Amino acid sequence: MAGRALTLLFALLPAAASAYSHTHPVLAWSSHHSKALSSPSVSDAARVDSHAVANALYTHDDICEHDAVVVIDHAGLHASDLRALPPSCHISKSIFGAPSALKLAYVESSSHHVKPFHQLADTLTKRCGSRAVAHMPDLGDLDIDASKGKHVVSISLPALEDGEEGASRKDSMIQYESWLSNELSKIEAAFSNYLVIYSGSPASLLHGRQSAVGSSTFEAAAAPTDSNATGGILKHYQLLTPGLILALLVAFFVLLPIIFVGVSALASIQSPLGNEIPKGFSAEEKKNQ
Repeated sequence: MAGRALTLLFALLPAAASAYSHTHPVLAWSSHHSKALSSPSVSDAARVDSHAVANALYTHDDICEHDAVVVIDHAGLHASDLRALPPSCHISKSIFGAPSALKLAYVESSSHHVKPFHQLADTLTKRCGSRAVAHMPDLGDLDIDASKGKHVVSISLPALEDGEEGASRKDSMIQYESWLSNELSKIEAAFSNYLVIYSGSPASLLHGRQSAVGSSTFEAAAAPTDSNATGGILKHYQLLTPGLILALLVAFFVLLPIIFVGVSALASIQSPLGNEIPKGFSAEEKKNQ
């Protein structure tokens, strides 16, 4: 019985890991209360994919009330990268102190829209009559001017490699967050009413773009390689997710001890001795009766 339970548990591990292999986080916060971030339509869209979330946010009536909407795309970003950031970082403090915030850890990546938040930014710009500004680490100073009206700022961060793990990936993430916090501080100083949307996207689709950029301000994050060429399951799946860790703890520290105790109890059961001759019993007397 215990052997079957272990076999079933390990058979389910690949399925549990693949549930997070094509997902990316979506974070959003605003300096003023935003009905768009607390809208039920956005929560429902999170069950579909990232394109549905972007569409629900950008079509909300409240979105144009912000003087600046900052759309940040970070290829290869996973929820574990955000959890590795220190609590004192700009993103953590902004979300914690924001009047309205949206935190989605695992949103399915859209198969037809590589970067939906950036692709739909043009629609948002036309709808709100905003000034479009594109920015990334290699473009120099951020071109914003509050006197020119509303802004939609699209920021692209260098991709995090799928094969980059451990301290190297964490250092790259901290470096990107440091640059991003500096740029967000400039936007916050220029606009009092702003909305920030920070989302991930598939890293492999930006390989050509990263190669064409050349030397980047962030030399620690090189262009992503083809994930299908080398590497095993750890290169394609995020195995140690919170849900998986909880399942393993329950299995090994609750289910297996119960099974072991039950099997031990069954094995210790002994049948009564029914064939023992009673004391003082005489076969001859029994026969003559």
